[in-house]
Amino acid sequence: MEMQEAMEAFLNASKIPLSQLPSYQTIRVVLGNPTCDLDSAVCALVQGLVEYMDAKKNGFANVTVIPVMNIPEKELRIKTEVVYSLKSHGIPLNLLTFRDQIDLQNVQSDPNRRLELILVDHHTLEKEDLALKSSVVTIIDHRPLNPAWEWPNILLNVEIIGSCATLVARNVLQKYPDILDEQIASLLRGPILIDTFNMLERTTPTDVAVLNALEQLGKLTFDRTETFSKIMHAKTDFSGLTLEEIMIKDLKVTLGIPLVGFSILVENFLMRENAEEAIEKFANERNCNVVVLIGQDMMKEHVSRDIAIFSTLCNQFASDIIQALAESTRPSLDLEFIKEIRKEKYIIYLYRQGNLKDTSYYMMFPAPYSVILGFINFVEIYIP
Repeated sequence: MEMQEAMEAFLNASKIPLSQLPSYQTIRVVLGNPTCDLDSAVCALVQGLVEYMDAKKNGFANVTVIPVMNIPEKELRIKTEVVYSLKSHGIPLNLLTFRDQIDLQNVQSDPNRRLELILVDHHTLEKEDLALKSSVVTIIDHRPLNPAWEWPNILLNVEIIGSCATLVARNVLQKYPDILDEQIASLLRGPILIDTFNMLERTTPTDVAVLNALEQLGKLTFDRTETFSKIMHAKTDFSGLTLEEIMIKDLKVTLGIPLVGFSILVENFLMRENAEEAIEKFANERNCNVVVLIGQDMMKEHVSRDIAIFSTLCNQFASDIIQALAESTRPSLDLEFIKEIRKEKYIIYLYRQGNLKDTSYYMMFPAPYSVILGFINFVEIYIP
């Protein structure tokens, strides 16, 4: 069976159980992270296919496998690079399953069913999902484990490498190399190139070896740079998106602090009409006094990055964040103050980031008014 047919057959099979979950004894869900970036989406689909093939191989007729995009269906249009990549690989978007299409807590609470949750591209759960922790059986992630989260007695496939897609691709290479045709190999190659900035940053020997294997087995002829550029173009295509949609496109939240990622510089975002008002509205709707905005421009020859802190006036927590960023030595960001924008109710501090080398991880805010403990052991910051 051709890979495109295999993926489509799997996705068709994964949609059927949504209306008849009581017919299955085990519901195995492959769940990507809440950002649903390209790495997360591709990993959920391909690892889901691996789990589906495992179930068929072992004759588990009462097991269904469902890959879940961890966003509401309406937000897919915002994930422009995901839409581009899936469409260009012939994957029908109507066969995807979204978080608002399956009630995982309800499945978990059914005494006659077993929910098996496989987390890909993340290993921590949002506050509203904490009850699901007992159903997690496997974690596949390329971030360093957060020491605040213990995962005893489950399968951990965690390595600090460039892309989670590298780990999923390695799973395919080890278990089902015969299915790695042009379609699936190219699908996996995309997030590896994006997450490593076309193999220029955060690249490990594992990423290199897996990518070479994908290109060889898939007989990929498209140039890496061409592939990278096309995906990046889709990622930075904001036409048709509102300012608010741009802000939630790569949004992460750490202990209640929104970390807004842009694939353009924050400085350029602030030049858009009503951008400051959009940030204020964003903060008000989430009832938060501080918003961290992280920008990066990868479309030019040299990567540029900047950081902005939005806060209500006289906010000590914002001052602590700025101090922690400025004084951080793991790594040193080498921040250069650009300007401040002061309005009646809020202020925005904008900084250019001088050190572009060691910028792999989100800062973690351990408690209010405390300094940032460090960047290395927590959630990633510049994973596109």
